[in-house]
Parts: sequence; structure tokens; C-alpha cells
Amino acid sequence: MNFPTRTTAFLILASLLIGQNTFSQTLTQTLKGKILDNETQAPLLGATVVILNSDPLLGVITDFEGNYKISAVPLGRYNIQISYVGYEPAIVSEILVTSGKEVVINVGLTQSSTLMEELTIKAYSRKDKPLNSMASVSARSFTVEETRRYAGGVDDPARLASAFAGVSVGNIQDNAIIIRGNSPKGVSWRLEGVEIPNPNHFSGGNVAGGGFVTIFSSQLLANSDFFTGAFPAEYGNALAGVFDMKLRNGNREKREHTIQAGIMGIDISSEGPFKKEGKASYLFNYRYSTMGLLSDLGILPSAQIPRYQDLSFKLNFPTQKAGTFSLWGIGAIDDNNEPDELDINKWETDWDRINFNWGINTGAIGLSHKMILGEKSYVNTTLAATGTENKLQATRLDSAVERRPYWDNSDNSGKVILSSFYNHKFGAKHTLKTGINYSALFYDLDFNATINDVPETFQNFVKENGRSSFLEYYIQSRYEISKNVSVNMGVNANYFALNEDYSVDPRVGIKWEFHPQHSISFGYGKHSQLEELKIYLLKKELNGDAQYPNKNLRLSQAQHLIFGYDLLINDNLRLKIEPYFQYLDDIPGIADSSYSMINYKQERVFMESLENNSVGRNIGIDFTLERFLNRNYYYLMTASVFDSKYKGDDGIWHNTRYDKGFVINLLFGKEYFMKNNRVLSVNGRLNMMGGERYSPVLTNESIQDKLVIYDESNAFDEQLPAMYYLDLSISYRANKTKYSGVWAFQVKNVLGSPMLEGYAYNYKTNDIQRIESVIVVPMISYKIEF
Repeated sequence: MNFPTRTTAFLILASLLIGQNTFSQTLTQTLKGKILDNETQAPLLGATVVILNSDPLLGVITDFEGNYKISAVPLGRYNIQISYVGYEPAIVSEILVTSGKEVVINVGLTQSSTLMEELTIKAYSRKDKPLNSMASVSARSFTVEETRRYAGGVDDPARLASAFAGVSVGNIQDNAIIIRGNSPKGVSWRLEGVEIPNPNHFSGGNVAGGGFVTIFSSQLLANSDFFTGAFPAEYGNALAGVFDMKLRNGNREKREHTIQAGIMGIDISSEGPFKKEGKASYLFNYRYSTMGLLSDLGILPSAQIPRYQDLSFKLNFPTQKAGTFSLWGIGAIDDNNEPDELDINKWETDWDRINFNWGINTGAIGLSHKMILGEKSYVNTTLAATGTENKLQATRLDSAVERRPYWDNSDNSGKVILSSFYNHKFGAKHTLKTGINYSALFYDLDFNATINDVPETFQNFVKENGRSSFLEYYIQSRYEISKNVSVNMGVNANYFALNEDYSVDPRVGIKWEFHPQHSISFGYGKHSQLEELKIYLLKKELNGDAQYPNKNLRLSQAQHLIFGYDLLINDNLRLKIEPYFQYLDDIPGIADSSYSMINYKQERVFMESLENNSVGRNIGIDFTLERFLNRNYYYLMTASVFDSKYKGDDGIWHNTRYDKGFVINLLFGKEYFMKNNRVLSVNGRLNMMGGERYSPVLTNESIQDKLVIYDESNAFDEQLPAMYYLDLSISYRANKTKYSGVWAFQVKNVLGSPMLEGYAYNYKTNDIQRIESVIVVPMISYKIEF
């Protein structure tokens, strides 16, 4: 379903007098945080935290809880270095200090595997390094600020990730991502260590696995990890990639607030201690769509205006002896409707005949507990509940201009999840992590639709109410064979109670840093994934008996093989090259046809019987050249060349739908620190990629039936033209004594490049036409932090 957008067109850029990387006036701010052992989460007493290149030099020593606080830091952008005897020093770069809010930076240090190494080790700034130490390849971290700063990011982690190597997108209306030629449905989302439903507004509107924009606000996110292959053993139920999202804690010493108003929505955020001198804190953000609000007020028409709202929160309760408890959650309410066209002379495509009402509510809430056990271990346990209520009703005008039933779908499904893991560090060289994830599944599904748009065929395909479960156990270990060679090994075992299927998935990763600036790596992983419950519970009548042809489908499987070369050209510039090979098997498909779930995009009601009869393979190479933000500018260049093929039950190798062939991203950004405590930031992104594949259209048959019919015997032999998009982002921050205000102007698709979406029958021309639209998405917002 296409979301309404507004096209606009102009940009004014004012240039002011440029200063240095610190501000001309004397406004200051507090920089604080906590220093921990990265493996045990134990606080490090006596660690040194220094702001590099500050004059005079600013620095402190952490207290017995690992906390530090540096007061009176002049506004500007800085790198901080953290050092501790027996541990590898670390540099955290690109920290922006503003007047609006205190800056909280928590850092985990890695214990050195050799004695006295602190005398010779040089600290490197590697902001791309994943937070998860069990990852050897195809992983990187990203910061909240990057989702705001990168052009096209739109405060959305999924849109940000589309700039990384190996990742492409379908169109600019949707944030679904294609990782190394895999379907977007192969991506798993984790929040606070727990798998959650697709966390997007209008999830699955155009593509399964995607949506309009993510539910959780960037106001709440902490630094997080993104994986594109051979991910560690703790991540199951995913074939393509993983987002491992973290929520930050609220400021426990000072109450701070943010209000933001823009085209995307109106946000209100607040954080702080529950009481003075206490250690417990709260953090929340509420957002309501601006277009929806204007529609509610009668300023805009109610039809075709998507309304959405969301709430994200985290409450943190440290205790003296019982560990730390946190209560967190996200929730969203979405509503959209579109009228049909009652004048038959105005029909162009079939979509003009459809009237729909769509509402979707999504949420997740969890109670987490972390307990430090001595100096070498900790245990983390989460009890969570997730759920989705998705209702879609649609009618289609027949030739007599009467509304006939088209879709009537209801999906009420949820999980109660118990997740717990134990982490133990045997020593500086060896860390082990083992855990269990148990999900009790609840579902109430009712799916009804027509076949080939024929009203008389309207019928029920799924009507089930019940429960099942999915169980995962994993164990993984990191061992440093020597100072420069580390090995990550693990296994994920899972069991699906609905059909009693299981999978045992080994993982291994090796990294060799043969030079302080050079390293090579290798990763292998076997991965498995469930299909949506509506696939398994498809019901068909045979001689009056209900049959469930898909219930015993086995888990889909994928094996990833990855090599990597990493070169740190200098302290701020790195090159990364990763060739990879993936083999997919046991993928469901339709018997005696080319159909395979490898190419799955979205189907409102799934009607087909499936078998595990498809295989596929993805082969390619990813390149990343990244200059970290330094001296007020950065750039990122990523390129991927890949080939994606599959073989269905027809026994023929075809291109997959997502075999785009190539994707290139060029990003650049520059900051100007100006007089009177102002900062101007200009960022651009150019995205170029091959077109999506499609099957040849059988023109004569399609015109005869007034319905696009594809030649599936030559599945995905054709390709849409290559696409290119230019995005621009400009922000202007004014720091005042007690607050900071930010104007932001973002434009997606500045050049107005056409968006190609396939083919449709045109009633006016009695022909098959390519669906092509030009969408320029301007976004302006103002944010105040105080």
C-alpha cells in the first residue's frame, strides 16, 4: 500500500562566519558516564577518562561504581580516551557537546591478554566496531547521532543501515532492506536482547519485513549493532541479518526534556531521576503523526491520510545488592484508509476499484534483570510480552460498480518470552556465554480473500485460534589463541513445537590482526528461520475434511561463508573488503513450479500449498571506505557487487527477485562551528543500484483478463532499470544558556528520480503499463532540548 507523500521543492542555505571546533562563548556542559569490563559488566574503579586535545586538559578518574563526571566542558565536538591498567585503551570519537542536555557516554573495556600491554598499545578510534565481542565478520555498530546526521537516515535505523555495504532497498516509501540478495523478511529485530515483531509503523504495508518508519524513537536508542551475515550463535530465527537494538537509561541526576515538531510527527520526550539523590531513572518518548493530527483537526481530509502514534519508554532501577531491574516497552497504533473511485470512467488501474480500512496495533513490554556475580560473571534475565493486532478490510468494485468483498483479514498474535543468559570470563583470553530463549506463541487468525479478483470465489483460507512454542538454546565462546588471533565459536539449537521441527546451527569466526593496521577474518554460520504462522495454518478442504498442507514445513536454512580484510589506513580512515557465499536450502516453494519463498515480497492472504523444494545461492563482494568524522567532516563510500540465484521445483536456476546486481552509496558531511554557539551541518547521500527483477509479462493474456499475468516459466528474467536517489540533510543548531534548538531540513530524492514498482493493467488505454512515480519527500522539523 502506497503511503501519501507531499512533493516540494526548494532549499535556502545561509552561510555564516566559521569558527573553530569549539565555540566562541563560554557555555559549558557536563560529560559523564560509566566504565565497565566489556565481558563481565563489572565497574572499573580508577579508570582514566580524558578529553583529547582539550586545553587545559580535562580528565577524571572513575569512582568505585565505575562512574565519571567531567564538568565545565566547553561546547564542541570531542574524542575521549579511556585507559585502565591491564585493559586495552579505547577512544570514543565524534562526541557532540551541546548546551541542551548532559552527555552520557558508557564504555566497555576489553582486558588485555598479555601483561603490561598498556605500555605499548595504542588506542584506536573504531566507532564501527560491534558492541558484541562474539562477532568476527559482517557486523558493525551505529550511533543514534548517525541516524540523525546521515542524509536519508530520517532518524530511522533501517534507513541508516541501507547505506552500509551489502544492503539495498526497494523504494523510498518503505524502509525494508535487502541484505546480500535476501528477502527483507529474513531480517530479525531484537530489542533489549529479545526478538520483537516487525517494529515499523504500517509494518508489511508494501514489503514483509519493512514499513514506513520504525516505532522506537531515536531519542531513546543507545548505540546498537547490525549484522549482515554469519552472526553469533545467540541470534536465531534469521536468514539475512539482525538488528540488535538497545535502549539507553535516562539521566539519573538531572531532569531533561525534548520537544520536536515536524512533518513526520510531534515528539515529546523526558528523562530524569524519580527523586533527587536516587539512582532510579525514567525515559520516555511519545510521538503523534503530524498529518494525522491535522486530519483530526479537520485541516486535512481524513481519507488517504495515514495516522500513527507511538510510545517508547525505559525505567531503570539499580539496587544495592539485588542487581539492576529495568522495565521497558514500545507500542504503536496505526490507521489508514483509502476510498474507491465510484466513477468508472476515472478508473486507471485496479487500485482505483479498491476501498480499504487498515488498522494495526503493535507492542512489546519487558522486565529485565541483570545481576553481577562476583568479578567474572553476570546473568541477565528478561520476561517479555509482544503482540500484534492487525485488521484489514477491503472491498472491490465490480463491473456494476457494486462493492464486493475482497479482503477480510484479522491477525491477533502474540508471544510471552522468557530469555536468560549467563556470561562468564575465565580470564583475559576466554569468555563464555550461554542462554535460552523460550517463546510461548498465541494466535487468533482469520484470513479471507478472493481468487484472481473474482467476487464469487471469496472464501476463508485461515481460521485458527491456538497456541504453540518456539525454543532456542545457544552457547558461544570467545578465545584469544594469541595476542593477535581470536576465535569465536558457538551453536544455536532450536525447536518449533507446532510441527516438532528442529535445527542445530553451528557458528564460527576467526580474526587475525597480523599488523596493528591490518587484519583478516573468516566466518561461517548455519542459520534457520520460521515462516509466518499464517503460512503454516493454511487450511484447505478435501472431501469435506480440513487439511493443513503447510503445517509440516521444515525450517528454512542458510549457510553463510565470509572472508574479510580490514585496513586501518590512518586513525580516521579505514577500508574493509568482504567477499561472501551463501547457500539456502529447504526453502518452501510450490510443487512443479518456479515459485519459491526466496522471492517473497508480500501477500495479504497466502493461498498456496508449499513444500521444502527450493534452494538458492548468493555470491558477492562488499567494499567500505569510511572516513570517520574528524576535523569537522566525514565521508562513507560503500559498494556491493552480487549475484543471487535460486532453483524451484521446476529444476531451473533463475535470478531471484532481489538480484539487483550492484548497489553503490556515496555519503559526505561537513560541520561548521560558528560564532554565537551555532553549528551548521550539511550532509548528502547518493544511492545507485540495479533494478528489481520481474518475470516477463504475458501481454495478450493480461489484456484479455484485465489482470497482469506473468510468465513464471521464465521467472525473474527481466529487470527494471537501475535507480539512483540523491538525499540531502541540513541542520542548524543554536546553543543557548539553558537550552539548545535545532532546525532540520531533509529531502529524499532531491533530483526527482522515478520510482519503478512493476506493471498494472490500465483501463483507459486497455494496455499494460509500467507503474512509475516521482516522489520527492521533504521534511522540516524544529527540536528544542532543555
